[in-house]
Amino acid sequence: MNVVVEKSNTLGAVFSPPSKSYAHRLLISAFLSKLECTVENIEFSNDVLATLKVIKSMGANYKVDGSSINFYPPVIPEKENLIFDAGESGSTLRFCLPICCALGLDGTFKTAGRLAERPISKLVNCLNENGANVSGFTASGKLKTGDYYIDATESSQYISGLMFALSILDGESKIILKGKKTSVQYISLTIDALSRFGIKIIETDYGYKVLGNTFISPKKVAVEGDYSNGAFLLSLGAINGKISVSGLNKNSLQGDSKIIEVLQDFGANIKWQGDVIVVEKSTLTGVEVDIQNIPDLAQIISVVGAFAKGKTILKNVERLRLKESDRIGGILATLKSAGVEVYENGNQITIVGGNAKNGVFDSQNDHRTCMSATVLALSVDGVSTILGAQAVNKSYPTFFKVIKSIGGKVNGDL
Repeated sequence: MNVVVEKSNTLGAVFSPPSKSYAHRLLISAFLSKLECTVENIEFSNDVLATLKVIKSMGANYKVDGSSINFYPPVIPEKENLIFDAGESGSTLRFCLPICCALGLDGTFKTAGRLAERPISKLVNCLNENGANVSGFTASGKLKTGDYYIDATESSQYISGLMFALSILDGESKIILKGKKTSVQYISLTIDALSRFGIKIIETDYGYKVLGNTFISPKKVAVEGDYSNGAFLLSLGAINGKISVSGLNKNSLQGDSKIIEVLQDFGANIKWQGDVIVVEKSTLTGVEVDIQNIPDLAQIISVVGAFAKGKTILKNVERLRLKESDRIGGILATLKSAGVEVYENGNQITIVGGNAKNGVFDSQNDHRTCMSATVLALSVDGVSTILGAQAVNKSYPTFFKVIKSIGGKVNGDL
Protein backbone atom coordinates (compact mmCIF):
# COMPACT_ATOMS: atom_id res chain seq x y z
CA MET A 1 0.00 0.00 0.00
CA ASN A 2 1.31 3.43 -0.96
CA VAL A 3 0.00 6.73 0.40
CA VAL A 4 0.28 10.28 -0.87
CA VAL A 5 1.04 12.92 1.74
CA GLU A 6 0.72 16.68 1.29
CA LYS A 7 2.09 19.49 3.42
CA SER A 8 -0.49 20.08 6.12
CA ASN A 9 -1.21 22.33 9.05
CA THR A 10 -1.44 19.77 11.82
CA LEU A 11 -3.19 21.01 14.94
CA GLY A 12 -5.22 19.29 17.62
CA ALA A 13 -5.49 16.86 20.49
CA VAL A 14 -4.78 13.13 20.23
CA PHE A 15 -4.43 10.13 22.50
CA SER A 16 -1.20 8.19 22.51
CA PRO A 17 -1.70 4.59 21.37
CA PRO A 18 -1.28 1.85 24.00
CA SER A 19 2.29 0.70 24.55
CA LYS A 20 3.16 -2.31 22.41
CA SER A 21 6.08 -3.14 24.71
CA TYR A 22 3.87 -3.20 27.80
CA ALA A 23 1.12 -5.10 25.98
CA HIS A 24 3.46 -7.98 25.11
CA ARG A 25 4.64 -8.21 28.70
CA LEU A 26 1.27 -7.96 30.45
CA LEU A 27 -0.40 -10.44 28.09
CA ILE A 28 2.39 -12.98 28.60
CA SER A 29 2.36 -12.44 32.37
CA ALA A 30 -1.40 -12.97 32.47
CA PHE A 31 -1.03 -16.25 30.58
CA LEU A 32 1.83 -17.50 32.75
CA SER A 33 -0.04 -16.73 35.97
CA LYS A 34 -2.68 -19.36 35.10
CA LEU A 35 -5.19 -17.16 36.95
CA GLU A 36 -8.22 -15.13 35.95
CA CYS A 37 -7.50 -11.50 35.14
CA THR A 38 -8.23 -8.80 32.57
CA VAL A 39 -5.72 -6.83 30.53
CA GLU A 40 -7.21 -3.52 29.35
CA ASN A 41 -6.32 -0.94 26.70
CA ILE A 42 -4.96 -3.19 23.95
CA GLU A 43 -4.31 -2.01 20.39
CA PHE A 44 -4.32 -5.03 18.12
CA SER A 45 -1.21 -4.34 16.06
CA ASN A 46 0.36 -7.18 14.10
CA ASP A 47 3.03 -7.71 16.76
CA VAL A 48 0.53 -7.90 19.61
CA LEU A 49 -1.63 -10.28 17.55
CA ALA A 50 1.46 -12.46 17.04
CA THR A 51 1.99 -12.76 20.80
CA LEU A 52 -1.69 -13.57 21.35
CA LYS A 53 -1.53 -16.22 18.63
CA VAL A 54 1.61 -17.86 20.06
CA ILE A 55 0.42 -17.99 23.67
CA LYS A 56 -2.91 -19.38 22.47
CA SER A 57 -0.99 -22.19 20.76
CA MET A 58 0.75 -22.74 24.09
CA GLY A 59 -2.58 -23.14 25.87
CA ALA A 60 -3.66 -19.61 26.80
CA ASN A 61 -7.41 -19.39 27.38
CA TYR A 62 -8.69 -15.88 26.78
CA LYS A 63 -11.60 -13.97 25.35
CA VAL A 64 -11.39 -10.59 23.60
CA ASP A 65 -13.86 -7.97 24.81
CA GLY A 66 -13.40 -4.77 22.82
CA SER A 67 -9.98 -3.40 23.75
CA SER A 68 -9.73 -5.73 26.77
CA ILE A 69 -8.75 -9.38 27.04
CA ASN A 70 -10.10 -11.63 29.77
CA PHE A 71 -7.79 -14.49 30.76
CA TYR A 72 -8.86 -17.78 32.32
CA PRO A 73 -6.82 -20.78 33.54
CA PRO A 74 -5.00 -22.23 30.52
CA VAL A 75 -5.06 -25.71 29.08
CA ILE A 76 -1.45 -26.54 28.23
CA PRO A 77 -1.33 -28.73 25.10
CA GLU A 78 0.24 -32.17 25.28
CA LYS A 79 0.70 -32.98 21.62
CA GLU A 80 4.07 -32.80 19.91
CA ASN A 81 5.08 -30.81 16.84
CA LEU A 82 3.17 -27.67 17.82
CA ILE A 83 3.39 -24.61 15.58
CA PHE A 84 3.95 -21.14 17.03
CA ASP A 85 3.53 -18.34 14.48
CA ALA A 86 5.58 -15.32 15.63
CA GLY A 87 5.13 -13.39 12.39
CA GLU A 88 7.66 -10.56 12.20
CA SER A 89 7.68 -9.89 15.95
CA GLY A 90 11.11 -10.11 17.55
CA SER A 91 9.59 -9.65 21.01
CA THR A 92 7.20 -12.54 20.46
CA LEU A 93 9.95 -14.92 19.35
CA ARG A 94 12.54 -13.98 21.96
CA PHE A 95 10.03 -13.97 24.81
CA CYS A 96 8.09 -17.07 23.86
CA LEU A 97 10.92 -19.41 22.81
CA PRO A 98 12.22 -19.58 26.42
CA ILE A 99 8.63 -19.95 27.68
CA CYS A 100 8.12 -22.89 25.32
CA CYS A 101 11.19 -24.52 26.84
CA ALA A 102 10.09 -23.79 30.41
CA LEU A 103 6.70 -25.38 29.73
CA GLY A 104 8.37 -28.42 28.19
CA LEU A 105 6.50 -28.08 24.90
CA ASP A 106 7.63 -29.58 21.61
CA GLY A 107 7.17 -27.17 18.73
CA THR A 108 8.49 -24.97 15.95
CA PHE A 109 8.32 -21.19 15.62
CA LYS A 110 7.32 -19.76 12.25
CA THR A 111 8.71 -16.37 11.26
CA ALA A 112 8.12 -13.80 8.54
CA GLY A 113 9.99 -10.83 7.08
CA ARG A 114 13.53 -10.39 8.40
CA LEU A 115 12.84 -12.06 11.75
CA ALA A 116 14.65 -15.28 10.87
CA GLU A 117 17.77 -13.22 10.05
CA ARG A 118 17.81 -11.32 13.33
CA PRO A 119 20.16 -12.54 16.09
CA ILE A 120 19.00 -15.19 18.56
CA SER A 121 21.86 -17.72 18.77
CA LYS A 122 23.15 -16.50 22.15
CA LEU A 123 19.72 -17.04 23.67
CA VAL A 124 19.45 -20.48 22.07
CA ASN A 125 22.85 -21.48 23.47
CA CYS A 126 21.80 -20.39 26.95
CA LEU A 127 18.59 -22.44 26.76
CA ASN A 128 20.44 -25.52 25.51
CA GLU A 129 22.84 -25.28 28.44
CA ASN A 130 19.91 -25.55 30.86
CA GLY A 131 17.85 -28.53 29.71
CA ALA A 132 16.30 -27.39 26.44
CA ASN A 133 16.97 -28.79 23.00
CA VAL A 134 16.63 -25.97 20.51
CA SER A 135 17.73 -26.36 16.91
CA GLY A 136 16.93 -23.52 14.54
CA PHE A 137 13.44 -22.51 15.59
CA THR A 138 12.38 -25.96 16.82
CA ALA A 139 12.36 -26.58 20.56
CA SER A 140 11.93 -29.53 22.90
CA GLY A 141 13.22 -30.56 26.32
CA LYS A 142 12.49 -28.69 29.53
CA LEU A 143 14.31 -25.97 31.40
CA LYS A 144 15.34 -26.44 35.01
CA THR A 145 15.94 -24.04 37.87
CA GLY A 146 19.56 -22.88 37.97
CA ASP A 147 22.15 -20.41 36.76
CA TYR A 148 21.63 -18.95 33.29
CA TYR A 149 24.65 -17.29 31.71
CA ILE A 150 23.68 -14.94 28.87
CA ASP A 151 25.42 -12.40 26.66
CA ALA A 152 22.74 -9.77 26.11
CA THR A 153 24.82 -7.19 24.28
CA GLU A 154 22.74 -7.80 21.15
CA SER A 155 19.31 -7.52 22.72
CA SER A 156 17.71 -6.93 26.10
CA GLN A 157 14.91 -9.21 24.89
CA TYR A 158 17.11 -12.22 25.74
CA ILE A 159 17.01 -11.20 29.41
CA SER A 160 13.27 -10.54 29.33
CA GLY A 161 12.63 -13.92 27.70
CA LEU A 162 14.60 -15.67 30.45
CA MET A 163 12.72 -13.75 33.14
CA PHE A 164 9.40 -14.95 31.76
CA ALA A 165 10.61 -18.54 31.52
CA LEU A 166 12.19 -18.65 34.98
CA SER A 167 9.12 -17.10 36.57
CA ILE A 168 7.18 -20.35 36.03
CA LEU A 169 9.87 -22.68 37.39
CA ASP A 170 9.81 -23.66 41.06
CA GLY A 171 12.49 -22.06 43.20
CA GLU A 172 15.21 -19.53 42.62
CA SER A 173 17.21 -19.00 39.43
CA LYS A 174 19.95 -16.59 38.48
CA ILE A 175 20.48 -14.69 35.24
CA ILE A 176 24.22 -14.06 35.08
CA LEU A 177 25.21 -11.46 32.53
CA LYS A 178 28.21 -11.62 30.25
CA GLY A 179 28.93 -8.28 28.63
CA LYS A 180 27.16 -4.94 28.89
CA LYS A 181 23.37 -4.70 29.06
CA THR A 182 21.63 -2.79 26.28
CA SER A 183 18.21 -1.09 26.26
CA VAL A 184 18.03 -1.60 30.01
CA GLN A 185 14.72 0.26 30.31
CA TYR A 186 12.98 -2.59 28.47
CA ILE A 187 14.21 -4.98 31.16
CA SER A 188 12.61 -2.68 33.73
CA LEU A 189 9.30 -3.00 31.87
CA THR A 190 9.50 -6.79 32.12
CA ILE A 191 10.28 -6.68 35.83
CA ASP A 192 7.38 -4.28 36.36
CA ALA A 193 4.92 -6.40 34.38
CA LEU A 194 5.83 -9.60 36.24
CA SER A 195 5.77 -7.81 39.60
CA ARG A 196 2.12 -6.94 39.03
CA PHE A 197 1.49 -10.67 38.96
CA GLY A 198 3.46 -11.38 42.13
CA ILE A 199 6.84 -12.38 40.68
CA LYS A 200 9.85 -10.94 42.47
CA ILE A 201 12.98 -10.22 40.44
CA ILE A 202 16.00 -8.80 42.26
CA GLU A 203 18.80 -6.94 40.49
CA THR A 204 22.23 -8.11 41.69
CA ASP A 205 25.90 -7.51 40.97
CA TYR A 206 25.92 -10.45 38.56
CA GLY A 207 22.57 -9.75 36.91
CA TYR A 208 19.20 -10.83 38.26
CA LYS A 209 17.68 -13.28 40.71
CA VAL A 210 14.23 -14.65 39.79
CA LEU A 211 12.01 -16.13 42.49
CA GLY A 212 9.79 -18.47 40.50
CA ASN A 213 6.20 -19.64 40.66
CA THR A 214 4.79 -17.10 43.10
CA PHE A 215 2.04 -15.76 40.85
CA ILE A 216 -0.97 -13.84 42.08
CA SER A 217 -3.76 -12.27 40.03
CA PRO A 218 -4.01 -8.48 39.97
CA LYS A 219 -7.58 -9.00 38.70
CA LYS A 220 -7.19 -6.10 36.28
CA VAL A 221 -4.23 -4.33 34.65
CA ALA A 222 -4.14 -1.68 31.94
CA VAL A 223 -1.57 -0.97 29.25
CA GLU A 224 -0.28 2.60 29.50
CA GLY A 225 0.26 4.95 26.58
CA ASP A 226 3.21 4.38 24.27
CA TYR A 227 6.13 6.80 24.18
CA SER A 228 7.72 4.90 21.27
CA ASN A 229 4.82 5.70 18.95
CA GLY A 230 3.77 8.85 20.78
CA ALA A 231 7.19 10.19 19.76
CA PHE A 232 5.97 10.60 16.18
CA LEU A 233 3.08 12.79 17.31
CA LEU A 234 5.23 14.87 19.66
CA SER A 235 7.91 15.35 16.99
CA LEU A 236 5.30 16.38 14.43
CA GLY A 237 4.18 19.08 16.85
CA ALA A 238 7.74 20.35 17.30
CA ILE A 239 8.29 20.54 13.55
CA ASN A 240 4.94 21.46 12.15
CA GLY A 241 2.19 22.56 14.55
CA LYS A 242 0.70 22.57 18.03
CA ILE A 243 -0.31 19.07 19.17
CA SER A 244 -1.57 17.90 22.56
CA VAL A 245 -1.01 14.26 23.47
CA SER A 246 -2.97 12.53 26.24
CA GLY A 247 -2.54 9.07 27.75
CA LEU A 248 1.18 9.16 28.51
CA ASN A 249 2.40 8.33 32.01
CA LYS A 250 4.55 11.20 33.30
CA ASN A 251 6.46 8.76 35.53
CA SER A 252 6.71 5.94 33.00
CA LEU A 253 9.48 3.35 33.07
CA GLN A 254 9.52 3.37 29.27
CA GLY A 255 12.98 4.31 28.03
CA ASP A 256 11.50 6.10 25.04
CA SER A 257 10.00 8.71 27.38
CA LYS A 258 13.42 10.28 26.73
CA ILE A 259 11.87 11.77 23.58
CA ILE A 260 10.67 14.63 25.78
CA GLU A 261 14.21 15.43 26.90
CA VAL A 262 15.55 15.07 23.35
CA LEU A 263 12.96 17.47 21.92
CA GLN A 264 13.72 19.95 24.70
CA ASP A 265 17.41 19.70 23.81
CA PHE A 266 16.51 20.53 20.20
CA GLY A 267 14.79 23.66 21.57
CA ALA A 268 11.19 22.50 21.23
CA ASN A 269 8.51 24.21 23.28
CA ILE A 270 7.19 21.11 25.05
CA LYS A 271 5.53 20.99 28.45
CA TRP A 272 3.07 19.11 30.61
CA GLN A 273 -0.32 20.66 31.27
CA GLY A 274 -1.76 18.39 33.93
CA ASP A 275 -1.69 14.89 32.41
CA VAL A 276 -1.49 16.23 28.84
CA ILE A 277 1.76 16.99 27.08
CA VAL A 278 1.71 19.88 24.61
CA VAL A 279 4.31 20.63 21.96
CA GLU A 280 4.27 23.35 19.33
CA LYS A 281 6.28 24.34 16.31
CA SER A 282 9.64 25.66 17.44
CA THR A 283 12.97 26.91 16.17
CA LEU A 284 15.21 23.87 16.49
CA THR A 285 18.98 23.52 16.75
CA GLY A 286 20.96 20.34 16.12
CA VAL A 287 21.99 18.11 19.03
CA GLU A 288 24.03 15.01 19.79
CA VAL A 289 21.99 12.00 20.95
CA ASP A 290 23.26 8.63 22.18
CA ILE A 291 20.64 6.15 20.98
CA GLN A 292 22.26 3.05 22.54
CA ASN A 293 19.31 2.58 24.90
CA ILE A 294 16.64 4.26 22.77
CA PRO A 295 17.09 2.62 19.35
CA ASP A 296 13.38 2.86 18.48
CA LEU A 297 13.63 6.67 18.55
CA ALA A 298 16.49 6.87 16.06
CA GLN A 299 14.42 7.35 12.91
CA ILE A 300 12.13 10.07 14.24
CA ILE A 301 15.04 11.90 15.90
CA SER A 302 16.80 11.88 12.53
CA VAL A 303 13.74 13.55 10.96
CA VAL A 304 13.65 16.22 13.67
CA GLY A 305 17.34 16.75 12.95
CA ALA A 306 16.49 17.39 9.30
CA PHE A 307 14.50 20.48 10.39
CA ALA A 308 17.06 21.73 12.92
CA LYS A 309 19.73 24.30 12.24
CA GLY A 310 23.23 22.87 12.15
CA LYS A 311 24.29 19.29 12.73
CA THR A 312 22.49 16.52 14.57
CA ILE A 313 24.60 13.49 15.48
CA LEU A 314 23.20 10.09 16.42
CA LYS A 315 25.79 8.10 18.35
CA ASN A 316 26.07 4.33 18.97
CA VAL A 317 23.91 3.35 16.02
CA GLU A 318 25.40 -0.06 15.15
CA ARG A 319 22.49 -2.14 16.53
CA LEU A 320 20.07 -0.39 14.17
CA ARG A 321 21.12 -2.79 11.43
CA LEU A 322 19.62 -5.70 13.41
CA LYS A 323 16.04 -4.41 13.54
CA GLU A 324 13.02 -5.02 11.27
CA SER A 325 15.10 -3.42 8.53
CA ASP A 326 18.59 -2.03 8.26
CA ARG A 327 17.58 1.16 10.01
CA ILE A 328 20.88 2.88 9.35
CA GLY A 329 20.25 2.39 5.64
CA GLY A 330 16.64 3.47 6.13
CA ILE A 331 17.61 6.74 7.80
CA LEU A 332 20.16 7.52 5.09
CA ALA A 333 17.74 6.68 2.27
CA THR A 334 14.83 8.65 3.75
CA LEU A 335 16.82 11.81 4.38
CA LYS A 336 18.69 11.66 1.08
CA SER A 337 15.34 11.31 -0.71
CA ALA A 338 14.33 14.54 1.06
CA GLY A 339 17.48 16.31 -0.13
CA VAL A 340 19.03 16.37 3.34
CA GLU A 341 22.77 16.04 3.75
CA VAL A 342 23.36 12.94 5.85
CA TYR A 343 26.24 10.52 6.22
CA GLU A 344 27.37 7.58 8.29
CA ASN A 345 30.75 7.74 9.97
CA GLY A 346 31.72 4.66 11.94
CA ASN A 347 29.25 4.23 14.75
CA GLN A 348 27.36 7.46 14.23
CA ILE A 349 25.10 9.26 11.77
CA THR A 350 25.44 12.98 11.07
CA ILE A 351 22.55 15.06 9.71
CA VAL A 352 22.92 18.59 8.39
CA GLY A 353 19.49 20.11 8.83
CA GLY A 354 17.50 22.94 7.33
CA ASN A 355 16.75 21.98 3.73
CA ALA A 356 14.26 19.09 3.71
CA LYS A 357 11.94 18.79 0.72
CA ASN A 358 9.25 16.46 -0.61
CA GLY A 359 10.08 13.15 -2.26
CA VAL A 360 9.33 9.46 -2.59
CA PHE A 361 10.08 7.55 0.60
CA ASP A 362 10.39 3.77 0.86
CA SER A 363 9.31 2.33 4.24
CA GLN A 364 11.46 -0.78 3.62
CA ASN A 365 8.64 -2.60 5.43
CA ASP A 366 9.62 -0.89 8.67
CA HIS A 367 6.84 0.76 10.68
CA ARG A 368 9.12 3.35 12.26
CA THR A 369 10.70 4.34 8.95
CA CYS A 370 7.19 4.72 7.49
CA MET A 371 5.89 6.92 10.31
CA SER A 372 9.06 9.03 10.38
CA ALA A 373 8.83 9.65 6.64
CA THR A 374 5.19 10.63 7.04
CA VAL A 375 6.07 13.22 9.70
CA LEU A 376 8.69 14.61 7.31
CA ALA A 377 6.30 14.66 4.35
CA LEU A 378 3.59 16.51 6.31
CA SER A 379 6.09 19.24 7.12
CA VAL A 380 7.60 20.10 3.71
CA ASP A 381 6.16 21.88 0.67
CA GLY A 382 4.59 19.81 -2.06
CA VAL A 383 3.40 16.22 -2.33
CA SER A 384 5.27 13.11 -1.24
CA THR A 385 4.67 9.39 -1.63
CA ILE A 386 5.25 6.80 1.09
CA LEU A 387 5.88 3.32 -0.32
CA GLY A 388 4.82 0.29 1.72
CA ALA A 389 2.71 2.28 4.17
CA GLN A 390 1.02 -0.89 5.45
CA ALA A 391 4.13 -1.32 7.61
CA VAL A 392 2.41 0.79 10.29
CA ASN A 393 0.18 -2.21 11.07
CA LYS A 394 3.11 -3.79 12.91
CA SER A 395 2.76 -1.42 15.86
CA TYR A 396 0.30 1.42 15.18
CA PRO A 397 -2.49 0.42 12.77
CA THR A 398 -4.52 3.60 13.45
CA PHE A 399 -1.59 5.92 12.72
CA PHE A 400 -2.89 7.42 9.48
CA LYS A 401 -6.39 7.80 10.91
CA VAL A 402 -4.94 9.77 13.82
CA ILE A 403 -2.85 11.92 11.48
CA LYS A 404 -5.93 12.77 9.42
CA SER A 405 -7.85 13.68 12.58
CA ILE A 406 -5.41 16.56 13.25
CA GLY A 407 -5.48 17.90 9.70
CA GLY A 408 -2.95 15.68 7.96
CA LYS A 409 -3.61 15.37 4.22
CA VAL A 410 -3.06 11.68 3.56
CA ASN A 411 -4.59 9.79 0.66
CA GLY A 412 -4.41 6.08 -0.11
CA ASP A 413 -6.07 2.77 0.56
CA LEU A 414 -6.01 3.29 4.34
